[in-house]
Amino acid sequence: MNFRILLVTLVLSAMSFSSIAQTDVTFRVDVTNYAMGATIDPTGIRVGGNFADHGAMNGANAMVNWTPTDANSALVDLGNNIWEITVTFPAVSVGDTLQYKFVNGDWGMNEGVDTNAIAAGGCGLDDGSGNINRIIEIPAAGDTVTFCWDRCESTCAATGISELDAISSTSVFPNPVSESATIEFSLSQYADNLSVTIYNAIGSEVSTLFNESASAGQYTLNWNGSSDNGTQVQSGVYFVVVKSDEAVRSERILVAGK
Repeated sequence: MNFRILLVTLVLSAMSFSSIAQTDVTFRVDVTNYAMGATIDPTGIRVGGNFADHGAMNGANAMVNWTPTDANSALVDLGNNIWEITVTFPAVSVGDTLQYKFVNGDWGMNEGVDTNAIAAGGCGLDDGSGNINRIIEIPAAGDTVTFCWDRCESTCAATGISELDAISSTSVFPNPVSESATIEFSLSQYADNLSVTIYNAIGSEVSTLFNESASAGQYTLNWNGSSDNGTQVQSGVYFVVVKSDEAVRSERILVAGK
């Protein structure tokens, strides 16, 4: 009997381990702002980072460190200036800090060179030697992280005058916030699809505050500092993204005292 119990325990343990043996992370980047002043390289958008140090795989192929020209570092073009790559990490890498950045073809055309927006925005680090890299703690569960090129916002802001006018007067107060934040914005025209979403500094969706059609007018929403599952978020940098089919606006929120 004891042997049978031990055998069942070993089988269940093996099943449990296999369920957490790896985790998939999708890295997605919106290059709308970058593509306005640059030509996308024929080899496309790619990624460079210390992937090999964390046992990263692109499908069945091992990724290498800091080599965007490697075949396994290429992102997939989803259209509308959106590119992505899904990377698989082993369970032993969960909790590790990965450093990476998006690259247009090869080094020399990459993020984190002309500005320190990634470091200042709270989603990366500046090592003081001209290297500004994004950082992410490898999650235990699969996740998708989304960024605008060379920014911490998850979506690139609209640039056309008419598009900017579609959503205006976006504000968040108080900011920093310790308990709850009020989000205000104006919509100049009817929107079939309007969403107001909170993202953390690594581009993961935290909470959806609004997601439906909306008429023109002034809107006021409240965020109580919690995620969609009801847990309170930790102190740090967050972003509220107001997005319609015609425009997108984002505001930085600093959560303190959590």
